[in-house]
Amino acid sequence: MRFLPTDEQLAFVRSLDALLSAADTPAVARAWAAGDAAPGRALWTRIADSGVPALAVPEAYEGLGTLPVELALAFVELGRHA
Repeated sequence: MRFLPTDEQLAFVRSLDALLSAADTPAVARAWAAGDAAPGRALWTRIADSGVPALAVPEAYEGLGTLPVELALAFVELGRHA
């Protein structure tokens, strides 16, 4: 049994990391807390466009139907940048 992420999973994590790094998520969170939701909404749009919300949705409902590990890897990356 393999317990390491696959190359595809690692590529997804790297792309999510790049997206979140470029967005400066701490600044986005501070702006939202100060009442400016525009940067947060823009970041959420980019996250949604990358398919992160569809990770948890089965293929039968037009999601990606991934394994729980892909969702966990995405959550780790999102949390690391938050």
